[in-house]
Amino acid sequence: MKPEKKFEFSEVINIQTAQKIGQSIQKVWTDFDTKKLEQKIKPKLSSLAFKDRANLIAEVLYELLPDDFGTSGQILLDSFGQELDDPDFTKDNAFMYMPHGVYVSRYGLEATHFELSTQFLYEMTKRFSAEFAIRPFLNKFPQKMLNKLQEWVKDENQHVRRLVSEGTRTRLPWAPRVAVYDANYTVIMDLLADLRNDPELYVRRSVANHLNDLTKDRKELVLENLTIWNQNSNKNIEWLTKHALRTLVKAGDVRALKILGFSDNPKVEVLNFELEQLQLKLGEKLVFSFDIQSKSSDEQALVVDYIIYFKKANGSLSPKVFKLKVIDLEGGKLVSLKKKQVFQHFSTRVLYEGVHAVELQINGKVFGKKEFELLF
Repeated sequence: MKPEKKFEFSEVINIQTAQKIGQSIQKVWTDFDTKKLEQKIKPKLSSLAFKDRANLIAEVLYELLPDDFGTSGQILLDSFGQELDDPDFTKDNAFMYMPHGVYVSRYGLEATHFELSTQFLYEMTKRFSAEFAIRPFLNKFPQKMLNKLQEWVKDENQHVRRLVSEGTRTRLPWAPRVAVYDANYTVIMDLLADLRNDPELYVRRSVANHLNDLTKDRKELVLENLTIWNQNSNKNIEWLTKHALRTLVKAGDVRALKILGFSDNPKVEVLNFELEQLQLKLGEKLVFSFDIQSKSSDEQALVVDYIIYFKKANGSLSPKVFKLKVIDLEGGKLVSLKKKQVFQHFSTRVLYEGVHAVELQINGKVFGKKEFELLF
């Protein structure tokens, strides 16, 4: 029996996607040649990666639609189908709108088309994400786009509100950086403040991701704002704060730990830290266990992590922090913990033979380090 073909993410944009786009356009502009769209795309599509497929469809649409974006943009806008009921972009062929985002960000980026283009983004984000398409507009029209964002942050549609946060993320994956607000990031923080208590987790998650990105560049700004927000906290803000500070907590940042209610000087002792085996073969699991003994009479909130020191190609060790558990340890009590982690190659990490190490971290403080050898 032949193994099943591996799913390729690029295939979510396929010839059927192009057909659906063509059919939707033809419903509002009968002169559109759907067959020509398919003929121009089909020979090239299979050899292209995900983003390149969206680019190709946008380029062919530009050939087949009227030259003036005022006309072509309105045709595409009129062709939009039903809005998404929930945040799941995998439903209802939502990825068919990715080429539309490429189209507006390339061909609608003129001052004379600003209102049409932003209406395009506004409607598109209700059907798919416009977080990539909006970025050229933020860079070219920073004040005018800020005015739009200040309107959209109060919009009744959760997808529109999320776009305010997601579209301005400084380190959005797969997207160029937006640097135009760097000189005055307070205007973006004000927008995030408006969204911090949003009723939709979908929106709050975007705010948390935005802030977590920002801790890499503007840590003090994030910590200052989260300190203020938590003066009138609730469950929504507590959740957002925890996820916004996840990178700083892994790094043992004292102020981040304090905001979350963790002491940077936990009164504990680690006992019986042991590895089940000191040599691993590729594909096997590292298994380690340890006890945490409270040295206080009071209950302590503990965030327990572990650090794997991976051997690199040049022989040096590269640390990576992994989450283990958050616990409330009663005064004088002992808790036993055990962890397993498989050692295999990932697309984001290639492993090398040799000595590695694992270290425990509690509230940002390290508590012992053990070496082990990885064999191929």
